[in-house]
Amino acid sequence: MNRVVITGMGALNGEIKPCTVFDAAGLSTVRFGEIGGLDGKNRLHEIIRRSLGDMLSDAGLTSADISACGADCRMFFGTLLARDSAYLEHSRSGADTLASMNEFAVYAAELAGVRGSVDISSASCAAGTTAIGMAFDFIRNGLCKCAVAGGAEELTQIAGYGFNCLKSLSRDVCNPYDVTRDGINIGEGGAFFMLETLESARARNAKIYCEILGFASGNDAYHATSPEPTGEEAYHLMMNALDDAGITAGQIDYINGHGTGTILNDSMETNALKRLYDGAERKPFVSSTKALVGHCMGASGAIELASVLRSMQTGEPIVMPKLNKPLDDSGMFAAPESIDMEYALSNSFGFAGNSACIVLRKWVGE
Repeated sequence: MNRVVITGMGALNGEIKPCTVFDAAGLSTVRFGEIGGLDGKNRLHEIIRRSLGDMLSDAGLTSADISACGADCRMFFGTLLARDSAYLEHSRSGADTLASMNEFAVYAAELAGVRGSVDISSASCAAGTTAIGMAFDFIRNGLCKCAVAGGAEELTQIAGYGFNCLKSLSRDVCNPYDVTRDGINIGEGGAFFMLETLESARARNAKIYCEILGFASGNDAYHATSPEPTGEEAYHLMMNALDDAGITAGQIDYINGHGTGTILNDSMETNALKRLYDGAERKPFVSSTKALVGHCMGASGAIELASVLRSMQTGEPIVMPKLNKPLDDSGMFAAPESIDMEYALSNSFGFAGNSACIVLRKWVGE
């Protein structure tokens, strides 16, 4: 089994503010995690271009370098809704598949110079984490030597109006894991990573952010939109990822929670965390980025992974600004002034029970 490391990252996300992409006046909120200054007609292409370009620069690679790898470098792309026009064109055409959505993954692969296979994950809001986990699995099992992995999503009316119909939008700015939480804010963004074998990274003297230790994906098979309420399946997902990584829950310093700010998701995830750390003397800090950038749908796991790596490097915790009355009184949601993060775990839970969890270790040498 190959050891797999991350040697480059690039991310782009918005901030929660009044939406200008489409008319949100009829919704329960006008606040969305919007990126300012994007090309109105090609938002998703620009998100991909900017975040992917930053990743290549950070990794010290060019598209020509990637292209020279041939089939040994693959693309793993996570997205859920792509953009409104893809669905509108699909509904009008009468086609049986949403093949036109693949254009975004192909666009990303061409920009990066990827000549290997392009693999797409649309595993609901776990798509981004699933794509990165798939890349990890392929590299460690010797199916490719390196991979460009991540996800991207733009703001869509389908997401805005869909979650409004589900009565899941927050009326202001979302407040994950708080007893006063009332829903989510939809966001947009993208994040991409360079994954390669440790041997490859050493050979080119690459900067290494972290080693990926474990991955697990699952499905609670409970409901089309609601999570299994007890957190039983989420608990087993985290345990599977920890077992795959060969470490214990007590070694984890930080958990990036899915933390949407909805009534059902946050209570389910809190139940799972309580079971995971029942009776434990040492518990990790848990937080969610969605209070800052919104829920970026299929790209959320990728963007959150970038935030985890940033905290690993800087020691600055991701703080949820409105959290005052946490669901759990164990102290897991209390932000420290700084965080020494060696081991981290990142969760994604989506519609139809789709879930994914990835375990990381900060690279400090052998």
